[in-house]
Amino acid sequence: MSEVTRSLLQRWGASFRRGADFDSWGQLVEAIDEYQILARHLQKEAQAQHNNSEFTEEQKKTIGKIATCLELRSAALQSTQSQEEFKLEDLKKLEPILKNILTYNKEFPFDVQPVPLRRILAPGEEEHLEFEEDEEEGGAGAGSPDSFPARVPGAAIFFEFKHYKPKKRFTSTKCFAFMEMDEIQPGPIVIELYKKPTDFKRKKLQLLTKKPLYLHLHQTLHKE
Repeated sequence: MSEVTRSLLQRWGASFRRGADFDSWGQLVEAIDEYQILARHLQKEAQAQHNNSEFTEEQKKTIGKIATCLELRSAALQSTQSQEEFKLEDLKKLEPILKNILTYNKEFPFDVQPVPLRRILAPGEEEHLEFEEDEEEGGAGAGSPDSFPARVPGAAIFFEFKHYKPKKRFTSTKCFAFMEMDEIQPGPIVIELYKKPTDFKRKKLQLLTKKPLYLHLHQTLHKE
């Protein structure tokens, strides 16, 4: 095993444990973020070209399946249903497999398949997730958002503010905001901005800044 591979496996293991710890402590937003970060890295490795990877095709397939399970656990934490489809106890079974990926030769414990290549987006197309902490805000004006796509995950409309980082060549989420359904009415509205990652459950919200910084919108409703 090369030093590069050894270091990679150590970072994967540390990220897996962080996510599971957050999960067990009830810090769901942090757990989801960590799971998605690790899943993205595993997906990229699973789909790397043979010359660019030290893993065999069978090992990469197992790595891809672990990434799928991380996505399933992340989705379960974001689900509004009371019964979770993929439990933390299930996910923990994968830690020794990931740790010993170079020697693992048993049947994978869950009937899943690696995430398709289309889930891997090129830099600049979608938010890029990293192990390292992103640059912290140098005040409210650090990095003006280039775009803010809207999502509607059920009972609210979310706005994600994204900005492009030339040095790292990817687009990152800066902050987010949301409107409750009863706030959808003609005219102006002012809503608060919150720190990333986007919390669709709206349970652990943190304001982006103590300064009076808000999202100002003017709504126009059209009847079909």
